[in-house]
Amino acid sequence: MPSLVLVGTAICAGFVVAIIAGLVSGTRIHHVSPWQVNLVQLAFYVGIGAVLVPALPRVAGRSLEDLGLRAPRGRQLLWGLLGAPVMLIVTSIIGAVLTALYGQHEQAALRMLPSFNTPGLFITFAFVAAIAAPFFEELFFRGLIFNALAKRFAFWPAAALSGLAFALAHGDVWALMPLWGVGLCLAYIYSRSRSLWASMLTHSLFNSVSLIAISLKDHLHP
Repeated sequence: MPSLVLVGTAICAGFVVAIIAGLVSGTRIHHVSPWQVNLVQLAFYVGIGAVLVPALPRVAGRSLEDLGLRAPRGRQLLWGLLGAPVMLIVTSIIGAVLTALYGQHEQAALRMLPSFNTPGLFITFAFVAAIAAPFFEELFFRGLIFNALAKRFAFWPAAALSGLAFALAHGDVWALMPLWGVGLCLAYIYSRSRSLWASMLTHSLFNSVSLIAISLKDHLHP
């Protein structure tokens, strides 16, 4: 129950901070500029982090260091580095199967990429995708949700449920299965390395490679 309360509180805080950022920036529902997208998304993550960082240790009964934010060792970083290519292979296989069955569908977040057509907008978008998202999402989905589930279930049920929550949170039905695969991989990396830095590194590298691949595709095939 404390974990569920923290999940709800963190999400609500994220939305409140995002709404405030949207109002301050003059965001309108039917007309959102690219820089406002970056601002609102970053504000959402900051709102979640503002609740999680102080409250997670109390709910989990462990310090942030024990939950996986202790300075990583070489072996833990190796898990993070090797996890990225494995995750790319897993999601590529899932994506290929889905494409064969249902046709090509690009992830909603990546469809917005062409609108970030200035260096400043692209750098900000890349920061959110490669730095902010991996940090706050790993803290939330692995640090909080996976650990809460792992207290009651074996690894695979806990990984499957937390991975499903991760996939659903992205709000893209066509990317549900690949993102579920991403969530499972990240839970495995976190569980084996016992380091959130490892899963954050994998997450960051995965998003970075995806971003570069889409950028190159758009550049080569305008």
